[in-house]
Amino acid sequence: MQDAGVREAYDSHAYEFEIARSLIEARTEAGFTQAEVAKRMGTTQSVVARIEGGAQQPSMKSVIRYATAIGAHPVLQLMREKPQ
Repeated sequence: MQDAGVREAYDSHAYEFEIARSLIEARTEAGFTQAEVAKRMGTTQSVVARIEGGAQQPSMKSVIRYATAIGAHPVLQLMREKPQ
């Protein structure tokens, strides 16, 4: 992160990484593997890995399906400051 270019690239995807961290944290707290979530969603483990990957934003529909699969519900929160 000391390289300015790397830091800029990371910062440009901060929201995606924050969403990914939240999804992974919720899944692990619920005690599920990616494969178990995939089965509950009716999809494959690789799709769950992509949802959690942080490289792109998952659709709201995917987040809702993911949340339902782990026994949770998504909450959208708007904040003025950028995630750390």
